[in-house]
Parts: sequence; C-alpha cells; structure tokens
Amino acid sequence: MRYLTAIIASMLSVSLYAQNSQIDTTVSGGEIHEAVVTAVESKGVTATSKIGKDAISHIQPTSFADILELLPGGRAKDPSLSGPNLINLRSANSYVSNSDYATGALGTKFMIDGRPIGNNANLQSLPAWSNLGSSYVNYGTDMREISTDDIESVEIVRGIAGVEYGDLTSGLVKISRRKGGNDIRARFKSDMQSKLFYVSKGFEKNSLYFNASANYLNSQADPRNTRQNWKRLTGSLRSGYSWKGERFLKSINGNLDYTGSFDNQKSDDDLDEGLGGTPVETYKSNYNKFSLGADFSLKTREETFFRNWTTTMSMTYEKDLINRWKYYFSGADSPMSTSTEAGEYDAVIIPANYESRIKVDGKPFYFYLNSVANFRWRIHKIKAGFEWNMDKNFGKGSIYESDIEAVASQADRSRKYSDIPATHQLSLFLEESGNKEFGEFTAKWSAGLRAETMAGAGKEYDINFKPMLDPRANLRVDFPYAQLKGNLLKYGVFGGIGYHTKFPTMDQLYPDPVYKDFVQLNYWPVETNLRRINLLVYKLDPTNYSLGAARNLKWEIGADAEWNGFSLSINYFREDMKSGFRYAYEYDSVVYKKYDTSSIDKSTLTGPPTTEGLSYSLDTTLTAYSYTENGSRTLKEGIEFTLTSPRIKAINTKITANGAWFRTRYMNSIPEYYVPSVMIEGNAYPYVGVYENNDGTLYEVLNTNVMLDTQIPSLGLIFSSSFQCQWFSGSQSMQQDTNPVAYIDKTLTTHEWDESFSDDAVLHYLVRSDRSTLDEYMVVPFAMNVNLKVSKKLYHDKLSCALFVNKIFDVTPNYKRNNATVRRNVLPYFGMELNFTI
Repeated sequence: MRYLTAIIASMLSVSLYAQNSQIDTTVSGGEIHEAVVTAVESKGVTATSKIGKDAISHIQPTSFADILELLPGGRAKDPSLSGPNLINLRSANSYVSNSDYATGALGTKFMIDGRPIGNNANLQSLPAWSNLGSSYVNYGTDMREISTDDIESVEIVRGIAGVEYGDLTSGLVKISRRKGGNDIRARFKSDMQSKLFYVSKGFEKNSLYFNASANYLNSQADPRNTRQNWKRLTGSLRSGYSWKGERFLKSINGNLDYTGSFDNQKSDDDLDEGLGGTPVETYKSNYNKFSLGADFSLKTREETFFRNWTTTMSMTYEKDLINRWKYYFSGADSPMSTSTEAGEYDAVIIPANYESRIKVDGKPFYFYLNSVANFRWRIHKIKAGFEWNMDKNFGKGSIYESDIEAVASQADRSRKYSDIPATHQLSLFLEESGNKEFGEFTAKWSAGLRAETMAGAGKEYDINFKPMLDPRANLRVDFPYAQLKGNLLKYGVFGGIGYHTKFPTMDQLYPDPVYKDFVQLNYWPVETNLRRINLLVYKLDPTNYSLGAARNLKWEIGADAEWNGFSLSINYFREDMKSGFRYAYEYDSVVYKKYDTSSIDKSTLTGPPTTEGLSYSLDTTLTAYSYTENGSRTLKEGIEFTLTSPRIKAINTKITANGAWFRTRYMNSIPEYYVPSVMIEGNAYPYVGVYENNDGTLYEVLNTNVMLDTQIPSLGLIFSSSFQCQWFSGSQSMQQDTNPVAYIDKTLTTHEWDESFSDDAVLHYLVRSDRSTLDEYMVVPFAMNVNLKVSKKLYHDKLSCALFVNKIFDVTPNYKRNNATVRRNVLPYFGMELNFTI
C-alpha cells in the first residue's frame, strides 16, 4: 500500500498546486490553439493511450522506441541503436534480455495502417561463436525499423484488446500514418549518436490523395568502435481514393513501403587484431524489406442493419543477408565432424590456422488478409470477420564456400530455411458492443470471442488445427454528473478481462537437428599421417510436437474523472501468462564404444589404424539438448495513473503527471533439470535432478513523471520541462528448491526423491545449498532526471527548430549496498532539429 500512497500523494500535489496558485485557470475560447504534447488516456472501456502528431513531434524521436516515454511509468532513455529495440509493456524491467522471458515482447502486436508487422518467420542469426552481429529471433518487432516521421497518431492498447486482434499476449500498438495534404516537409535532426534526414510530399485533390516520403538514419553509438554502426533507410508511397454511389460510400487505399538497415560492423584494429596485425573477424549485414498493402471499404449511406465492410490485404518480403569472415588461429590441429546422419564416422582434421567465410541468407515472406463487417440493431453494434496469416522463409540459411569451412565453423549442420514448411493462422471473431442509459447512469460494453488455429504445422503437432478460444469483455459505467464547487464532476469506472493467445514462431516449431559427437577412438601420435579420431555421431530431434500457444489472462479495473479542466485516470491490472516460451533441456541416454589404443603397434602402421580387432568397452552417458517448451510464467501487476490540469492562463502552462508502480515476477512454470558440476571417479555425474522451482526473479519499480508544458502561440514557442522520478527499483532472485522432486539415471528411469538420498555418497550432490540468505531484495533508491524540450516556429509556421536535453539536471545520490558505496553517474544527452514545411 505504500506505493499506492505515493502515487496518490503525487497526484494530489499537482491538483493542490493548480488550485492554490491563485491565478486564473480558465482559458478563453479561441485565444490559445493548444498543441497536445502528451499521451492522452482514451476514457474508453479499456486502458489505452492515444498519442498525436504534436506529442510525437515535441519529443523529437529517432525511432518508435522513443515514443514509449509518453506512457504512464515511461522514462526518457538515450537512443541505443546498435542492438534491437524491443517493447516490454507494463513491466518493471523495461529491457528484454532473457530469451526465456521474451514472450511479452514477442506477443506485442504492431499494426501500421491496419496491417501487421510480421516477425514469426525471422530465422536470421549467426552461430554462437561469432563476436559480431545481433540476433533477435523470437523476440518480436525491432522498433528501430519504424520511422516516426510519417506517423499521424498512435494508439497503444495496454488493457484488453478487441477480439479483432489476435496473435498477441501483452498489448497492441496501432499506428496511423499521414494521408493527404499538399505540402513538402523536410526534417533534419542531429544528436550525440545519430543523424536523421527526412523529406515528404503530399498531394490531395477532391477524393484523391497521394503521399511519398523517404527517411535516412545514420547511427554511431561510439565513433571509435566500428562494430556499433547502424544505418536505416525507409521509403513510402501511399495513395487512396473515395467515391460515392447511390447506396454506398466506397474507398480504396494502397501503400508500397521499403525499409533497409545496414549493420556494417567491420573488424576493429584495437579490438580484433590477431597475429601479425591480421584482423580476426569482419561482419556486414544488409536487410531489405518490401511491403505492399491495400484495403477496400464499403459504407452504407442509409441506416440499415448492415453498416460497413472492410477488407485489408498485405504482402511483405524481406531479404536479409549476413556476410561474416573470421580468421582462426588455435595453435594446434583439431578434429571435427560434419556428418548429418547418425552413425560411426572419422573426424575431419582442421588445421591450426584457417579462414572461414559464412553467409546467412534469410528471405521471410508474410501474407495477411482480413475482412470485417459491422452491423447495427438498435443499441447493439456487431462486428464479425475472419483473418488469415501465412509465414514462410525462402532463404538458404547458412552458406559456406567449402566443406572444410563448414567443419571449421564449429560443426554448424543447419538446414536450408526454405526446407521449413509455411505456417498458417486462421481466425474468426465476433464482437458485440453498445451503450445504454439506465436512468442517470450510462453503461458501455464490448464482449466478443476470437477463435483461431494454426494450420500447416503438420499432423504430428498437437497445435495443428487445434482451436484456441479467446473470450474478452470490457465494461464501463459512467455515473450521474455531480456538482463540486460550482463545476460539473464527470466520473466513471471501467474493467475488463480476457485471454490473449500467441502462436509459436517458425524457429520454435521447426528447430534444427542437434548433433552430438562422442569420441570412440582417439589415436593422435606425432606423425600426422597416422592420426585417427573415430566418432559416434548421435542425431537428436529437438522438435517439441506438444508445443502449444502462449496464453495470457489479463484483467484490469480503473476509474477516471473530469472536473474544472482537471482530468484523472487510474487503473489496476494483473496479467498471468503461465505458458510462455522458453528453452529447456532434455536428456537422452547414449551408448558408445571406448576403444583401447594400448594394443596399437605404431611401427607396423603405414596409415591410420583400423578399428577391426581392437578391443573396446561400452559406456553409457546422458547427453543434454535444448528444445522449446511452454515453461515460463510471467506474472505482472501494477497501478497506472495520469493526471492533467487545465492550462494556467497567466503563464500558459499545463501540468501533466503520470506514473506507474509495476511488479513483475518471472519463473519457470514446469519442472526443470539440473546436473551438478562434479566428476565421479573421473566420469561425468550420472544423474539428473528434477526441480519444481529452479528459476525466478522479481522486479519492482515506481516511476512518476511531472511535465510542465508552456505554449506561447503568438511566438510559436513551446517548451516543456519534465521531472522524471524513479522513486525506487528493486529486484530479487526467487528461492530455488534445494531438494529435487525426482532424479533420472542413465537408463532414463525416473526415481522419486527420498530424504534418505541426502546421505547417499553420489546422490547427495543433487541437494543444492540454501541460497535464501543470498537472495536478498536489492533496492536502488530515488533518482530524478530533468529533461528539457523546446520548439519554435518561424516564417508563418514554414520553419521550426527544436532542441532537447535529457538529464539536463539530475538527482542521483550515492547509496550503500553490502557496506560498499555505489556511486551513480549521469551524463546529459542532447540533440536538435530543423523542420521545413512548404
């Protein structure tokens, strides 16, 4: 409750300031043409933030990630364009760093002009041994790719989304771009890490419009390190036409978009210099995406049962190519295997020094078709429709110039992306909404059902054609107006509950086979012509045919009020996703030979020894491999609020306060395995422990943001100061089980755990030490940053200049942890831009 008290105190302080300032808080009609430079809560049936073009322009964003500052609990962050920018709505930890808990980012759906941004077919990654490049397979949409300059408005649904929208768990981001106009616009921005150039032209006449735009961004996180460069080029052509018939209004819209990003990370002389000054690795990435979309709508001109119908289609093709060269100098020859079939094979000997070149070729393709019809009968609004999504990757995957390079590249035995079948998602949805007055009360509601399934996965998969049902409902009640100090008080409450489902991605459904090489014969004399390494190649299929969809149950309650120009919105939410995607380990029992080389007489050899006639013994071992399962639980709860004051006429200033308390818990939802790092008589530990609670972290944070925006229309001037406070942030590792619930032996037999096993000479290693004294709650205390943003319009609004300075002032006191002083340093981040409108 102390967090709720802090939130209420923050809101009351803003209200008391405006009331006790003894100045006129009324605004004369027509005197001030106000630009809304903050996000606005929708006052609808669910928690939704609406962000207009004035607010986007005022924060001077580089990518879409910057816009999230405007959400309740959001904070300004320095742009970080050297790696993917991922969204993590309503989370105490804003950064997504653990792939086991990335379903929230993966399950946030982005829509641009009614068409989704696809990422389910993204398979692009380098092998784990590469030092360069960045991969975000199974992480969702990279917000760096979304240019903000064409955006007219953004709607971010944090609460219960309508049933029209599926394949999501955490939230919905709806982006609408500018349509029409007859002006030429240009934007030039420069900040401490990047430079951005944008130009657009609009055309509008009668019922026809056309827009064309281009945007170029060049980011250098650190000019001294060429690994951190990133460039983006976008282009867009949009057009539409509408006309009237006798009975219907008709319209058609289309778009052709291009996005390219170029991650030209080259080897750095200071970081990558090898023997004799030879660079050890170079890297280059080219990403090109082409999107074609269209929609057609039909709207009746009469008040009939049928009201309108809209069909939307889009196709997206991506060409993603990574070129990587690496120079190896291990100092000694080494054996490796490239076999893609199980059996006994001799290893290939790789030289001590060699060059390796690899290309990773990805060609994801996405198709989307949506058709929605709206009907009305009395107070009831009915929405019905269907949706089809197809995902496919036509790429070649990893390409090597020779077999020896494939061997040298750490035995990468991946298959072509094009061999993976296409997946299809089919959906039907039906929703009823309306509003009705009950005396002086007004009720608004929406309730619907979305039925969806995945097709094309294959009959072996449990998810194939398995119906998933997402019921969702929202209700709002507006109370009778009340008089408070001579002004009307309007207030209402709202709440909602619903399931949201996210299907597995292509990478999760169709993983590459796993190969394990076990040495059976190791004969390695000084004479290279006599050497022989014989391996048992064991092939494992990590496909989880029982993998299901991730489902998130969300519910929220809230209230909002308006009085005398003040506006307040507050809500409490809780989300529980027990079936998030994660990588888990499974074990298999392998029996292989161990040849005795002591009987080999080197003097009789003219070549590598044969295994015929050599004595051997059989050994059994447990080998682990990773696979994807629905084993992650993400439990979120929190309080969000937004409070705005009327514009104070004497100083033309408006006060907006928002904030949030978030608590997020991550944990495994199904048992996990653990093997102690000990050797028993020179061999690997022979058992695997099974634990109920093996992984978990708690995060907590309380943020508030108080913005004072002052507007002087006669001077074309807007400036704002935001006081962004993080009252505290906390984290804690959740306690692990010390004793397993069971253990698995080499024959894959599962044995229930008994307390007496704690005294066994071998089994007692499965009892882990109690970490409860180490898993203390770690708190980072209060910190405040003050940000300044200023914009000025000139020459009849034809020219505007703007600047921003984040962290121009900060309060970040030192604090103690474990009797040590932690010192925090904050560096300002600034930039400026020029905008032209002709």
